[in-house]
Amino acid sequence: MELDKSELDNRMFDGFASGSKDRYVYVCNMRTGVSRWSKNAVEYFGLPGEYVKNAGLVWAEYIHYEDRDEYMSDIEAVFAGEKDKHELEYRVRNKEGDYDVCTCRGSVIKGENGGADLFVGTIEKHGIMDNVDATTNLYNIYEFWRAMRHCKEIDREATVLMISINGFTAINDTYGYTFGNKLLRAFGLLLRSIINPIGTVYRMDGVRFACSLFGCDKDTVCELYAKIQHAARYNLYVDNTRLSITVSAGAVKCNQNYDEYSVQTSARYALAQSKHKRHGDIVFFDESLLEDNKKNLEIMNTIRESILNGCDGFYLCYQPIMDARYEELIGAEALLRWNKAPFGEVSPGVFIPWLENDPSFYELGNWILRKALREGKGLVEKYPYFVINVNIAYPQLERVSFIDNVKEILEETGYPAVNLCLELTERCKRLDKKYLQSVVTSLKELGIKIAIDDFGTGFSSLELLSELNVDTLKIDRSFMMDIPTNNSNQAIVKAVTSCATDLDINVCLEGLEGREIIDFVKKYAVYSYQGYYFSRPIPIEMFKEKYC
Repeated sequence: MELDKSELDNRMFDGFASGSKDRYVYVCNMRTGVSRWSKNAVEYFGLPGEYVKNAGLVWAEYIHYEDRDEYMSDIEAVFAGEKDKHELEYRVRNKEGDYDVCTCRGSVIKGENGGADLFVGTIEKHGIMDNVDATTNLYNIYEFWRAMRHCKEIDREATVLMISINGFTAINDTYGYTFGNKLLRAFGLLLRSIINPIGTVYRMDGVRFACSLFGCDKDTVCELYAKIQHAARYNLYVDNTRLSITVSAGAVKCNQNYDEYSVQTSARYALAQSKHKRHGDIVFFDESLLEDNKKNLEIMNTIRESILNGCDGFYLCYQPIMDARYEELIGAEALLRWNKAPFGEVSPGVFIPWLENDPSFYELGNWILRKALREGKGLVEKYPYFVINVNIAYPQLERVSFIDNVKEILEETGYPAVNLCLELTERCKRLDKKYLQSVVTSLKELGIKIAIDDFGTGFSSLELLSELNVDTLKIDRSFMMDIPTNNSNQAIVKAVTSCATDLDINVCLEGLEGREIIDFVKKYAVYSYQGYYFSRPIPIEMFKEKYC
């Protein structure tokens, strides 16, 4: 049966519909229920046609099931005459099966002289992965930075509320990596339900989320956080099971004194105060603290400039990795350092966590790999089985060009791939599991070894070993400090080393600082040692002098 296209065919629609490829136009005759959609929307999403009957129900089938109820409730209110505007953000499945985050805006235009009311609007597509976190489907840290830059450009004040889940490591270790991802996704949806429509929620690094809030005074922010705390404790469900969690939060008022990086730094500082000193109560960043943090902000800006200037001021140190049986040199880990006037030597604990959140780290990461392979080539010539370990950060691994860059650097330096081990840092484990598996597989096909760093912290769990084909497991130094007297750490190390042995995975113990600890851990199935007992990280010249 031919659809009634009355009041839907006109040249204005054709003009608007031929606009941006990321913005789609629709118009619906509310009397007949027939809608017309721009042809680029039909093509991109795989809609049944340009003209659609009952498009609200048809479109709902393309919307992510977790966002569908909110959409249906709002659109039904429009067609019932309870409201004349529609504005929602939700995820929509395209014809390839991927989900795009879209913003849908629509308005009712009243009919004149007996004409039908029209519901007209646009759907703006924001992208699949470039600004959307794969785990939670929320905007990611890069989109947060973009939004903060935009606020500064238009001189719009905002309050950023940064929230962290407490005790996530214990949850992850107990229930596994997959459950942990489901929890992050559920918590992100819970935040959206509370924050919308007065703000936007972003997935930051680790278990941190940021909410940009507009038109909210301090009391309103406190009330919102109280709702979030209550919902996290009583209304959070994963796999139809209620899970009670606690959270911490820091807030900062953003104005022209802040850029996107200082916003994040200030909010994280307040969050740390909430977590470690205020038992989860919200902490507002005090403007008086800006002077105290001025030096850190100056350091970060100078480091960013260093990267743009060919990584000026950066250098590598190397910490030996020793065979556990004979305590002989078998490798080294390349560790980043920075020294530049007027600040001098700055601890990597200060700048590395910040750098791993910055897009500039991709170029720095390539510099680290190239530098390590050039400096390590002479060691391989002396020790044929010598392996250089290089840490790989999230901003590198998420780039589709990463594998090609690694190939180019190997060819450029002439360093043998079989003598390279790439260590996955904690944030790398946040990537989509299938994507991470494919990257690891591609690297191993080149002959490169893969290690999981700092095992036992953050997102790491035994489940990860069954998902990734890795060569080495590096047990975090926190388990070594008091292992001779700590029964819990003994049990964990015993279980992990036993499991790794069954999976044919080597275990490296980090943080070994005394002879008594080394003698104690010899009873475990360990392949290698690393720690201050053998050597602190030292420049390549000192390393070669000591071992060559």
